[in-house]
Amino acid sequence: MKKMKKQFNMSSQIKIIALVVTALTIGGGLLPMSLGLVANAQSPPTFSYASSYPVFTVTTGSGLLPTSNWNVFGAGAHGDNNWEDWIYQPLADADFMTGQLYPILAKNWTFADNNHEMIVNLRRGIVFYYNGTWSNGSNVVITWPFTSKDVLATFKDYFAVYGNPYNVTVTANGPYQVIFYSGTVNIPYDYYTILTTYILPWEQYGNLSSPTTAVISVPVGTGPYYLYKATPTQAYFLRNPDFWIPGRPFIPEISFIPATSNAYSYGLLAKGQAQWGGTGSTGSTPFSKLFTYANPTYYGGMASIGNGSGGQPSFLWINYEKLNYWPWNETWFRYALSIALNRTAISVGSQFGITTGAPPTSATFLPSPMEQEWINSSVIQEASTVDQYNVSGALSILESHGLKIVNGQLSFPNGTPLPAVTMINYEGFSDTFATSVLIANELKQNLGLQVSVISVPPSEMFTDEDAGQYDLIYWLTNAYSPYFVYDSAFIPPLEQLPNGTFVTNVTALNGTIYTDPGRWVPPQQFINLWIEAGETTNVTQLRQIYSAMAAILTKDLPAIPVVFDAYPRYEYETQYYVGFSTPLYFYTWNVEPWIEGNELMLLNIAPRPPGMTQSQMVAYTKAAWNDLTSFLYGTSNTATPQSLLNMLQPTTTTTTPPPPTTNTTTNHTTTTPPTTTPPPSHPGISAAEIAAIVVVVIVVVAVVAVVALRRR
Repeated sequence: MKKMKKQFNMSSQIKIIALVVTALTIGGGLLPMSLGLVANAQSPPTFSYASSYPVFTVTTGSGLLPTSNWNVFGAGAHGDNNWEDWIYQPLADADFMTGQLYPILAKNWTFADNNHEMIVNLRRGIVFYYNGTWSNGSNVVITWPFTSKDVLATFKDYFAVYGNPYNVTVTANGPYQVIFYSGTVNIPYDYYTILTTYILPWEQYGNLSSPTTAVISVPVGTGPYYLYKATPTQAYFLRNPDFWIPGRPFIPEISFIPATSNAYSYGLLAKGQAQWGGTGSTGSTPFSKLFTYANPTYYGGMASIGNGSGGQPSFLWINYEKLNYWPWNETWFRYALSIALNRTAISVGSQFGITTGAPPTSATFLPSPMEQEWINSSVIQEASTVDQYNVSGALSILESHGLKIVNGQLSFPNGTPLPAVTMINYEGFSDTFATSVLIANELKQNLGLQVSVISVPPSEMFTDEDAGQYDLIYWLTNAYSPYFVYDSAFIPPLEQLPNGTFVTNVTALNGTIYTDPGRWVPPQQFINLWIEAGETTNVTQLRQIYSAMAAILTKDLPAIPVVFDAYPRYEYETQYYVGFSTPLYFYTWNVEPWIEGNELMLLNIAPRPPGMTQSQMVAYTKAAWNDLTSFLYGTSNTATPQSLLNMLQPTTTTTTPPPPTTNTTTNHTTTTPPTTTPPPSHPGISAAEIAAIVVVVIVVVAVVAVVALRRR
């Protein structure tokens, strides 16, 4: 997502900016020509020792950049949206795996009126910033104040584009409070859609007749960086000098290379031309052969966590619309298929040759961090039996129901082979395609089940999945919480009866649907529990609900829980930069560049000072994370105390740190965010600064008539 950078003086704690504002109408949008605000912020530090370091570069094996139109609602806008998280910010960031919420543009939020109302209090003193060439070719500096008006404009467009399934109305109670009223209560939607949606400036998005076709030639956001220049193959982003988190970010410039292939991305990483990667697996090829061989002391890669924790929810779905016959529609048959799979071999063959790169999936269908947080131990223990490799046990189950292997093929009791089935995937998705092939081979080798894997283009694959035009498919689903995993994987289209009960819309199952790919019709209890989960903020009640849902899944086994796709799956180097979330100290799951909320890690990354040891690097990472979260939650008035800056000073003794280890230190946090975060306080103002403010006031009075033309 990202040349000349403005240098900042570490000793300057307060920035006083006098601003004369004029607004010109250009192509239907407002163009502020200069800025004005008295800001109270801590300038980010500079590190002279890093002047010779390579520009911090991010790469992913993805697509080209949308240089002619940066509209976040535009067609294909999210094809490669890594850059969005560096420019735009949501009301809150959510941890991808745990669902933990971190207040960003929102200071805090509370619920009222039986959870119909979510009242969000906004932070003050934040601006949308841009410095560069505008659509008309003029050079501008923009600082649009962030207020409730931006939130209203954002969701007006968002609902127009994506729909408003819970009949949410958005109103402002003054410039710094927004009330979201849901006609139908759904707390996860409030948390993980409303709070995590990027907030956009109303000057650009407030009056769009067609949000999806509007042209936004320049992205303007509140985030830590702003766009400096871009081509389809590379973009540069510079540090936002008016960024509202004191002292952050530490890196003055980011380069983003959206490589067109995994091989190209790994080449950049191996040459030291990229410091952060979000590049996919190439099957069994280990990181040591992809890029870490070039500098094994400082280059590292993660495929899940070394102890088997993590993974992105991914399952082998059975399409019950097509395989609606015996024995596919029997739980015992699916259980036999499950225990016939060697999950360790599948992980090695699909995720960098790592035995736990693709963690085994239990019948809760939840990654272990989520499972441990929400599901009771007895259900977890029962659910774990489905991923125990036991070919003889699988054959015994099949034989007890009359199935047998004849001439190498699994056959009905009368000796007729079971019909061959196909599994679709796309060979360009090297990890999920490799997993699909390995599953098919194991089922054929161990049970005689005839499964062939067919590669289809991604567009056709997703269309076939939604329309039910497949037999089997191994693919991914949502994260954040059990609510979303179970929603996307197992909740069919619903309809509401006159008595208010939601039931499966059986008719809709015959058409195109976007959840429940297997077209499983769950027990009514499962649907009722899911509805209840959407209506409560009570963590104890949620644990009971999700445990009950997991118990149903363990009993019915509607899909085959094979292995999770590797997550986190990313690459990094620590020769020149530190602060990454790694096995040495793993503090956030938002580590891949394509994950929304990756700013939680980016804001901690800093140039590595000469002489920093491995233990010092870990100590800095812990301190940087704790200082950042303390500021976000309002318990500290700065994210960058002098004690943290001292850790980034060069030391006299140079010690080469060893390669990354698999020791994991995970910072466990509660899943329910605080709702009464006090506003952060600010450092005092010196006499000299007071004098400067007097001058500013005189200037502001002189131009008050012009300022009045502005939007606020």
